[in-house]
Amino acid sequence: MLEEVLLKQVNLYYPAGICPWNDRVKYMQSIEYKRLTSLIDYFNDETNLDIRVSIKNEFENDQILKDFEDFSRLDSNQDRCYTFYLNVFEDGELYLISLQISILMPYYVIRKSWHPAEPFFTKSRVEELGREKKDTRKIDELIIDVETIVEKKLLYEKFPPSLMNHVIVDSSFGDIYLGNFTMFNAFFNNINI
Repeated sequence: MLEEVLLKQVNLYYPAGICPWNDRVKYMQSIEYKRLTSLIDYFNDETNLDIRVSIKNEFENDQILKDFEDFSRLDSNQDRCYTFYLNVFEDGELYLISLQISILMPYYVIRKSWHPAEPFFTKSRVEELGREKKDTRKIDELIIDVETIVEKKLLYEKFPPSLMNHVIVDSSFGDIYLGNFTMFNAFFNNINI
């Protein structure tokens, strides 16, 4: 049922059966593409910075989460979401919490990933930051706290994990060929997850 509703939304923004690589002119002239790019341009405009600031402000009362950084404009490749990143040190390791909030539907995705601290931080700096850390929450607890804020204050729902990699065979966008476009791509961005 939910899959059908989401597919109807996809059909509003992505022309069916037209590949942006093989038939670029037809793709870009479609009403769906024009509708989508108009919406992306609206939300990506600097005048809509207030929206991203208000999202970030929801985390201001938390000692750790207040450091979420807005990468929405820097990361944009005609993204269909706002993107926020937070670096977290845990057990001498550097992790990244990424929060993506769709502009097409009231859904969000949150992911955690490990990445090497260098070249950003030296090993001694990572250890020092770990000792300075006053908040005892682990990264999974921080993720739960982010989810709570996004769901209770921003009124977004977590995008169903079972649908994230569901391939939408007859739709595409940007640099993704027909047959490789997923629900995640449709509502968030072109990253392969």
